Amino acid sequence: MVIPQKKKLKKLEDRIRLITRRNRGVRIGTVIRELNSVFRGWIGYFARGSMKKYLGQLKEWTRRRIRQYLWKQWKNGKNRKHRLRQLGVSNSSLKSWKLGSNSYWKMSRSMNYLISNEVLHNHFGLLDVADFYKRLHAKRMESDRVVLDWRYHSLFS
Repeated sequence: MVIPQKKKLKKLEDRIRLITRRNRGVRIGTVIRELNSVFRGWIGYFARGSMKKYLGQLKEWTRRRIRQYLWKQWKNGKNRKHRLRQLGVSNSSLKSWKLGSNSYWKMSRSMNYLISNEVLHNHFGLLDVADFYKRLHAKRMESDRVVLDWRYHSLFS
């Protein structure tokens, strides 16, 4: 099995950084749509390769980038509390958090507790890249197997 070159992996990460820049000023829905489009295209191209471990790490890093984007977009403690309540976080959970912090990258790690992966995937619509890869990889490998079987039988029949 082949894996994408490090140069291509770096290019994908740079593209994700560009889309999830905190100073972009676009809605989170637009960011998620752009990310999903990039992921679908990239995985569609490299689906035959072996990159399950890499995509697991990429998925975690991307979710953290989205959390820090949200934290920046929500601006202040009052708005952050309101938005987190909209996502289903209880008031008792919110009381123990310092919601005014502007250390976005540090808060994105802590926010894993408040904004779960399921919320990012179900509420915001983020594509689960590992699952998408697994399905597409299996489909491509099956089609390759069928083609190879056909070629083998046509040679020796």
